Amino acid sequence: MDLPGAGQFGAQAALVFPASPDLRLTAGSPGLSLGLHGTWAFAPGHELRPRVDVVAFPGRNQTTSGPVTPQSLDTRVRSLALGADYLRRLDDRWAVGVGIQELRWSVASTNRVTPTPGAAPVSVSGTAHWWRLGLGPVLTCRLSRHLEAEVRATFSRYGQENQPANAASCGLLWRF
Repeated sequence: MDLPGAGQFGAQAALVFPASPDLRLTAGSPGLSLGLHGTWAFAPGHELRPRVDVVAFPGRNQTTSGPVTPQSLDTRVRSLALGADYLRRLDDRWAVGVGIQELRWSVASTNRVTPTPGAAPVSVSGTAHWWRLGLGPVLTCRLSRHLEAEVRATFSRYGQENQPANAASCGLLWRF
C-alpha cells in the first residue's frame, strides 16, 4: 500500500462504451479515452486521484430515404473531463470508489438534405458544446507497481434536451 502523503503521476487509456440510447445513436461505436492523473494517498487505504480525460467516439451516420426528403446526418461526439476519484483500498490490489467530473461535451454534426431528386444536396454543419456533471463508481486492480486496470461507469447528461449520456469504460493506468 502507498504511504500517506505519497504522490504519483501517470497516464491512462481506455475503451469507452456508450451506454445510454441517445449517446449510442449520436456517438456510434465505442470510443477511445486518453488522459493524465495524479494519485495521492492521504490516509492509510484512502486515495485521491485528480484526472483529466479526453474521449473521442468514431462518429455515426444516420440516413433517411423514401417519400420524405432524403437526408443524411453525420455526428461526432467528444468530451473533455476534469475531475477526481476517491478510492478506498480493499487490499494491496483492489480499490473501489467514486469519480466526479465536470464534462464538456461536444457534438459536431453535418446535415445534408437533397430538396428535390437530382438536385445538389444542401449542407449545414456546426458544433454544439455543453458543460455537465458526471458521477459514477470506479473499480481498480493493481497489476504491477506501475500498471493498474480500471473499470468505471459515468452517469451524465448532454444536449439542449439534457439527454442521458451514460458510458462505461475499461482501461489501464500507467504510473511514471
